[in-house]
Amino acid sequence: MKERIMQLLPEIQWIGDPTLRAQVVASYEDALKTGGWEPDDMAKIPFTLLIPNCPASYLTHTRGVVRVAKASMDEFNALYENEGGFKLDNDKLVAGALLHDVGKLVEYEKTPDGKFVKSQMGKDLRHPFSGTVIALRNGVSSEIGHIIANHAHEGDGTLRSPEGVLVNKADFINFETIKSFLGMK
Repeated sequence: MKERIMQLLPEIQWIGDPTLRAQVVASYEDALKTGGWEPDDMAKIPFTLLIPNCPASYLTHTRGVVRVAKASMDEFNALYENEGGFKLDNDKLVAGALLHDVGKLVEYEKTPDGKFVKSQMGKDLRHPFSGTVIALRNGVSSEIGHIIANHAHEGDGTLRSPEGVLVNKADFINFETIKSFLGMK
């Protein structure tokens, strides 16, 4: 399972710390097993249930958030590191972006007729909470847990970490842009 997760999410290799890479993979293994999924299911699961017949998969959305966040970080660091000493941490940002929606793998389930719906766990806990638990129990730091817990509206009004700000914005860039393409408000 580890190898397939690494193949499907090659952005895991962008994490420099091998221990953190292993924790991210372990978090995915945990979430997939808990949710009753196989790694390849990530390409079939919709990234949101808020868009009817969502045309974008969980896998594509996750990779999109990582890529948008990383590109933003690279540009931010290039401009601000020498002017104010502001530098975002690559490993925190990439791991947080990779794991921001890991809780959806336990929040969703597939019905016998092929529909994706909220699982009982999903009805009880939204994915920022379940994802944070999954990541923390697999050794991910509370700093990255903070990114996961605060990436969605649950984090509105809180002080997000600098990396958390980028993951939040990258998530909504992906979500809102797809909604706009579909003519949704």
